[in-house]
Amino acid sequence: MSDPATAGREAQAKRLDALAEEADKIAAHARVAATHFRNGEVPRAGAHALALEGHMINARRLLDEVAVEHAARARPVI
Repeated sequence: MSDPATAGREAQAKRLDALAEEADKIAAHARVAATHFRNGEVPRAGAHALALEGHMINARRLLDEVAVEHAARARPVI
C-alpha cells in the first residue's frame, strides 16, 4: 500500500508522461504538415495542422491538470 504523497507524485508523473507523448505527436504532425506544404499539398497540410492543434489542446488540458494539482499542494513561502 502506498502513501498518499507517493500516489500523488505518481499521478503527476503519469500526467507529464502523457503530456510528453502529446508533444511528440505535435512535433510529428508539424513536420508532416511542413512537408505537405512544401510539396504543394495544401489540403493534406491543413489536415495535419488541424490534428496538431487537437494535440495541443490535449497537452494544454494535461498541463492545466498538473498546475491545478500543484496549486492545491503548494504553500507560499516568504
